[in-house]
Amino acid sequence: MLRVEDVNEGNVDDVFRVCSHSRLDDPLQREGMEVKRRWLLGMLERHGPCTKIAYLDDGPVAQVLFYPEAAVPYIAYPREGVVVVHCVYNPFPKSRGMGVGTALMEALVDDCRMGIPVLGGGTCSYIVARPFNTGEGLSMVDFYSRMGFFDGLNEMYLGVYGSYEAREETRYVPLNEDRGRAVVLYEPLCEYALPHVTRVKTLLGEVDPDLPVELIDSWERPEESMKRGNQWLVVNARPIESYVTDGATFRAEIEKALRG
Repeated sequence: MLRVEDVNEGNVDDVFRVCSHSRLDDPLQREGMEVKRRWLLGMLERHGPCTKIAYLDDGPVAQVLFYPEAAVPYIAYPREGVVVVHCVYNPFPKSRGMGVGTALMEALVDDCRMGIPVLGGGTCSYIVARPFNTGEGLSMVDFYSRMGFFDGLNEMYLGVYGSYEAREETRYVPLNEDRGRAVVLYEPLCEYALPHVTRVKTLLGEVDPDLPVELIDSWERPEESMKRGNQWLVVNARPIESYVTDGATFRAEIEKALRG
């Protein structure tokens, strides 16, 4: 039997049984889990439940994480009445093809139509998502398309009670304080974020062992994120556009930035 529940203080560990099911004993992953736990409980207290968990035969198998854009501290002009879907994750092969992801999204959309707690019970204008793929299961672009989402500006959207309005992206403007060092921004809403930026810090050290590297939580220090245009990685006052998963391309871009 499939059921969907909102996250609460009693079932918050089930979120990690989904997202970190294969890494529950990894010390660094557990650090990331504690960072996310604090974020989840803080959001629960201030805004209400921002995650829905799917259970199959009483075991947690998938989740959708969402939040009001107005709650993001590093966005200068957030869109009111907009719910952001950060991710839909269904990692277990046994639960794929059973409509689990669809059930999660339908439950979220129903809440948005009736009055969702994270918006104070108010109406939702539209839902936005930035699809990214984990390499597991269905392409997220395909998934959102099947759920009725349309292409927006660097995101996909689903109208509820309002018309879609794009939000312009911010840009990094070189800062003198960023010269000769690296700044890595991360968000606390994913338990993989801290392990990821720790890996980035290690790779930066391999390229230049003397390079100072600062890791910044964008929700705790939003002013640091905003003045860098929310650029996730800056090296020697240059924005890095590639990612660790790009391998040699990522390393080459780091080396180029360090050369100035």
